[in-house]
Amino acid sequence: MKHSLISLLFFSLLTLQACSLVEKDESEWTVKDFYSHAKDAFESEQWESAIGYYEKLKAYYPYGKYAEQSYLELAYAYYRYDEPESAQRELEEFIRLYPKHAELAYAYYLRALAADSINKSWLDSWLTDPAMRDMASTTKAYQAYIDLLNRFPNSKYAAKSRERLIVLRNRLARHEYQVAEYYFKRQAYLAAANRAKQIINSYPRSMVNMKALRLMKEAYQKLGMTKNADNVQSVIDLNTQQIQDQQAKEATPDNE
Repeated sequence: MKHSLISLLFFSLLTLQACSLVEKDESEWTVKDFYSHAKDAFESEQWESAIGYYEKLKAYYPYGKYAEQSYLELAYAYYRYDEPESAQRELEEFIRLYPKHAELAYAYYLRALAADSINKSWLDSWLTDPAMRDMASTTKAYQAYIDLLNRFPNSKYAAKSRERLIVLRNRLARHEYQVAEYYFKRQAYLAAANRAKQIINSYPRSMVNMKALRLMKEAYQKLGMTKNADNVQSVIDLNTQQIQDQQAKEATPDNE
């Protein structure tokens, strides 16, 4: 009898242990269960699985600390899974819901990275007319970095954001210059002048600004707008002098 009781007790313990090892059905998961599975997948860089768990967590438990943290991790998972539009959507919602969050600067930076990662459409390579090419994703990324720097100029993401801002500014300015040239070659001089003017106004200190000024002057001359052309020449002269002064300063040895 004693041996029977011991055997029964041992069997019961094994049964309980086996039950504890059986995975709970997903319908029985708590918010902590969803987050635990999502986090495990996230840390293993299993982005598709992580996205699925985070999305379910947000759907079933839309409020609380787990949902709050899930926004940022889900956005990063989407970003790494090459779904930048979805990442931006999550981050914009996060920024709206948690405007005082400690990681708000990171949210702005990740949103800019996601916008920056969107590749141009394959269709662009087939378009021979520069005026038809879409720079919407580049413009959006440019604005996202500006938003970050305006809100958090001293954050740890500021330096890299400024570097990318210079690259994107030059890219957008070059595109506008190509469009201005396109119009100029087709004798649409007013459109060319307006595009060149837009470069100066929208993308100050870009690498094509002097070229844009010269093109603007030529366009005004073609239109017979002598006063406008003279005004542009004055700006060219001023910028040329400033460039020469800066070059001379940099070439002068420091005697201090």
